[in-house]
Amino acid sequence: MWYTITDFILKGMAFITIPIFTRLLSVEEYGIVSVYTTFVGIFAIITGIDLHASIGTGINDFKEKKKEFLSSVLFLSLLSFISVFIIIYIFRELLSNVFNIESNILIFSVISGYFAFIFNYYITIKVFEKNYKVKSLLSLLKAISTVILSIILVIIIKNNKYFGRIYGELIVGIIISTILFFLILAKGKKIIWIKAWKYSMLIGVPLILHNLSGIILSQFDRLAIQKIIGSEKVGLYSYAYTLGMIPLIILGATNLAWVPWFYDKMYENKKEEIFKKVKYYNEIFLLLLLLMFIIIPELGIIMAPKNYSTSLIILPIIIASYYMQFLYTIYVNFAFFYKKTGSISFGTLLAGIINIVLNIWLIPIFGYEIAAITTLISYIFLLLFHGINVLYNLNDKTITPKYILGFAFLIISFSLIQYIISKYFGMFSITERISRILIFGSVGAIVGIKIYKKSKNLFKGDFI
Repeated sequence: MWYTITDFILKGMAFITIPIFTRLLSVEEYGIVSVYTTFVGIFAIITGIDLHASIGTGINDFKEKKKEFLSSVLFLSLLSFISVFIIIYIFRELLSNVFNIESNILIFSVISGYFAFIFNYYITIKVFEKNYKVKSLLSLLKAISTVILSIILVIIIKNNKYFGRIYGELIVGIIISTILFFLILAKGKKIIWIKAWKYSMLIGVPLILHNLSGIILSQFDRLAIQKIIGSEKVGLYSYAYTLGMIPLIILGATNLAWVPWFYDKMYENKKEEIFKKVKYYNEIFLLLLLLMFIIIPELGIIMAPKNYSTSLIILPIIIASYYMQFLYTIYVNFAFFYKKTGSISFGTLLAGIINIVLNIWLIPIFGYEIAAITTLISYIFLLLFHGINVLYNLNDKTITPKYILGFAFLIISFSLIQYIISKYFGMFSITERISRILIFGSVGAIVGIKIYKKSKNLFKGDFI
């Protein structure tokens, strides 16, 4: 419960703070912050080389010297950070031109990315130590402190207010993560341990490709828009994506509850029960999603000044993309269970490459709106890749493709129809509003009736 509630609050803060930062920052400044955040995520992976992935098994395999293992691996990440920082600093002007971003913002993102890694490293330790209160409270402290300090700095700074948002995250990250860094080192008292370094790198380094591909899949569209069109369009695009992220918040929270149950049933080989519950899980999520299709565009008018509203036309496509992510997690959990992480990375990489190619090709022709469609296409391929992997490579037929793809096709079709209606008749026109309510309301009513019938059977002990 602690993990679920905390995760919901943390991911929800990005949504809750939309009305604040969209009013304190211009559309262009909002776009710059979005690009900066993308680079922070990238450098958190590169500087830390995903060493925190070795903590779960490492604290057991090095049980007698757990603290020494943790301190030495953390020190290895510092050496990695220094190396990456030197390379980025030397080539900062070149990279600045390539990505159309200020060189100092690029440098700040490297630093902030590494301190984000340190924080995640410590949080991962607490997760495996089952110290859920420390993990939850520390995460909340960092998130709330960052928001408060950012707001203060944005108000104080007169020009280039986006630096207030950047400095807020950077300062809080440096203070908290530095304390945690020295706390881990003080407990372990060991910084060089080749055996631990080799162990952690064998686990962490292969996952870099998967995690970077995931960021490319979800964030490359912003970098492409920044390079090809400019920060203002990134701001519009990012606003729509942040506004449409409620399904992702729900997915993160529900997945924490779903995965342990799923693992238990897989160990018990109760695959028929898994498929029955997948149907229930999917349809409840879908019902919430359909409600968001109707409500979120109206909410978008309230959450930001009028000059942000032009981007709301892509909301149906964005919400459909998040639904593809939900369906993908149903399949990818099988690969994690079977410990086939190589196939996970391969599938995510392919989808990431498709995303890069489509964005570079189509954004110069059709503008920033097409990035939402290219991202949806990429997530469709992600779902297909991982579905094929589970069904044919892992040879697990628990989830029938007919069921998953049927719902995927339904939502993709309706979201594209609604986008075309919005484009032709205008966002918030009478036709657009009526079609939105009729299309998603009707499907929602059908799904709701199905859930109600299943619930009655569930209480009778005959869940079908």
